[in-house]
Amino acid sequence: MDKNTEQNKNIYENQDKRVKNRFDYIVKTAKEQRTDEFFGFKWTLKAIFISVIFLGIIYYFAEAKKNPHLITVNQVIKKTGLRSKWMTLMGNKNILCLGVDSNGRMADPFFGTRSDTIIIASIDKYGNSVNLVSIPRDSKVFLPKGQGTDKINAAHAIGGPELAVETVEETFGIDINNYVVVNYTGVKEFIKTLGGVPINVEKRMYYRDRTAGLTIDLQPGYHILDADDAEGYLRFRHDAKGDIGRIKRQQWFLRALLKKLKSGETLLKTPELVEILSKNIKTDLNLFEISKLLKIAGKIEADDIKAATLPGKPSKYGPVSYWILDAEKTQQIIDRLIYREKPDKDKKKLSVTLFYPPILTEEIDNIIEHINSLGFSVKFHSREYNHYSQIVAHTERAAFSKVNLLRKSIPQLSNSHYVVEPDENLYPCTDFTIILGAR
Repeated sequence: MDKNTEQNKNIYENQDKRVKNRFDYIVKTAKEQRTDEFFGFKWTLKAIFISVIFLGIIYYFAEAKKNPHLITVNQVIKKTGLRSKWMTLMGNKNILCLGVDSNGRMADPFFGTRSDTIIIASIDKYGNSVNLVSIPRDSKVFLPKGQGTDKINAAHAIGGPELAVETVEETFGIDINNYVVVNYTGVKEFIKTLGGVPINVEKRMYYRDRTAGLTIDLQPGYHILDADDAEGYLRFRHDAKGDIGRIKRQQWFLRALLKKLKSGETLLKTPELVEILSKNIKTDLNLFEISKLLKIAGKIEADDIKAATLPGKPSKYGPVSYWILDAEKTQQIIDRLIYREKPDKDKKKLSVTLFYPPILTEEIDNIIEHINSLGFSVKFHSREYNHYSQIVAHTERAAFSKVNLLRKSIPQLSNSHYVVEPDENLYPCTDFTIILGAR
């Protein structure tokens, strides 16, 4: 082989190597690209799989209420607080509101005092609805941190608002985001600055406690309550209904107060009112959160507020009297007003028990006919004098969405109070009780 032939051979071999190397590079690159494609494809499958699981969980919660085999498991979920955590992440806010009174003229009202008023205010994330759940002060509960059994109002006296919050969370399995403790002295100053609050006092109220320096002396009828009379109206519980009747009056007072706060004359007093609040309220809300709540209060209508009192029955053993909560009905109220569960859609007509004042006797047949034409069925009606108009929901079918039809069509219900009172043992058993007030 001559020199030229050997040189040409080397040139061809080098070209073959370069071609082979380029081919190997192309094959390698193609494999890598294919791997990347499979990587994306695998993650797409994973995303679909996770979505299916998530939708399955949602379907489970929707079906758990209907399927008796799932109810027990669903109750466990409730007890673990998982649903409460989910609601908090969704933006709903639960605020524990406590009303306290001083143990003495020189005492600190925020230290060692029992909470005379206990209300959970649940606000949805858009600020479109505010639900109030009142807890009777004598409710028998287990206090956390080894404090044993006591009335729920003792929690604040023993451990301040922190223990009160923990007690409510552990007793009812819900999250409390913030607390507000209000001093009754501050409430009186607030009402005095407002110029009084209009209230229709439903009956004669008289009580005198010389030791506490408290005198309640109210006549029935429409009044503009000044600071002292408003305190008496809020604290009176010396009748057959006791604390439960007092709670209902507090709910009516809050409605009247909200309407008063929305008036033009009140807006001019805002700086003075804010100063009074700053001296008589203890809270863990920051200024931004307070301003946000004030904005919500300014746009919410009193008629859109839904309220309930935790049901139960009085029980007295020895020297201590308790309010024994009804666990099942309490859970129904929490589901409706805290978790905002909506009743199942049902094409059946919602049944109604109707009470009306004597002044409407001649009109009642037309009113009943009109209520029936709106998709309801009046099963029972009777004359009964009541100061306030109310729409009371008893069963799980009683949807709040149906209430607007009644309010728009029945003038006497335009300013009605919506209350949730689970009680399917009423006679006659109806979905709603509608009470037409005298005013």
